[in-house]
Amino acid sequence: MFQGIGILLSRVISLFVFTASLILLTGCNDSPVISKISGPTMGTEYHISWVSDKQGKEELDNEKQKLKQLVDNLLIDFNKSMSTYDPSSELSVINNGSVQDANVDFDSGWQVISADLYRVLMMSKQINQQSNGAFDVTVGPLVNLWGFGPVESQNKIPKQDDIQSMLQQVGSDAINLRQSEKSFQLQLTSQRYIDLSAIAKGDAVDVLGLLLQRQGIENYLVEVGGEIIAHGIKPKNQPWRIAIEAPNDDGRSVHIIIPLSNMGVATSGDYRNFFEQDGQRFSHTIDGRTGFPVKHNLASVTVLHESVAMADAWATALTVLGAEEGLKLAEKHSLAAYFIVRTDKGFEQHASQRFEQLRLN
Repeated sequence: MFQGIGILLSRVISLFVFTASLILLTGCNDSPVISKISGPTMGTEYHISWVSDKQGKEELDNEKQKLKQLVDNLLIDFNKSMSTYDPSSELSVINNGSVQDANVDFDSGWQVISADLYRVLMMSKQINQQSNGAFDVTVGPLVNLWGFGPVESQNKIPKQDDIQSMLQQVGSDAINLRQSEKSFQLQLTSQRYIDLSAIAKGDAVDVLGLLLQRQGIENYLVEVGGEIIAHGIKPKNQPWRIAIEAPNDDGRSVHIIIPLSNMGVATSGDYRNFFEQDGQRFSHTIDGRTGFPVKHNLASVTVLHESVAMADAWATALTVLGAEEGLKLAEKHSLAAYFIVRTDKGFEQHASQRFEQLRLN
């Protein structure tokens, strides 16, 4: 779920010793031990590691089994709210109503939505405004038009008239939200297709972290589809460490390694999902303000934030903006952002002041 639609960006965070894209650097640890569980979700996988105080195989296995059940149940509920692949999900029902009722007066109706969906939409609206429209959860029709959605790609440039038509269906300004004493409510003032794939995985990581804390687990690492949060420390007072991947088109290698504690991280890049026509490369990252793929040389951007959902969304926004404009905005909002830019001589790196502060601490 969530794969193949919207701004489906290539997530390029890696951890050592976990999977091909996520590898955990645990080293040799004595008791207490690091326990791990994993499973499928949202068209990708989740991986969770935590420092367990349980002793003996039976206790450790029982803890894993209990926690995995809680995690799987939470993610099922999460998808039932925000998936665009499940036609019965809360978001799909909203989207289907918007598309089917395209000719009605949208200004008249408010509908009750879940607290989770309200929270994610509020964050999406906030970042849309702060990024001057670079982050937009309604960009899905354009992504699909360019062949980067769930429909099989034709690998060709759409007609200008089609692009202009789809632009009329894009814009978060049509999404209104309000909260009463008894409910959370959504109003769409014009036809919109909402796709939360550029923020939902990050929010799922945040929610899973809170679940672990409710179970008394304070030292953990959670990853869903490349979005990560690290909380506390590993045994022997060692920090969790992650590796930011070098943005190579045809392979994976480590670019830099950073320690992480009580912080989330998300990386967005354009180097594994694109097509070429007449010698020109077209990225899957679509600027909803223009209707066209981005044309700058930014290969990837990594954002550190206490909220993984915010890191996820900001990584997307900064990818749309490019290194120069993105770095200025990162400094304006005190974001910890790390940019890798293509040049004729290889890759260049640019980091915001906040990123450098966190990396040195």
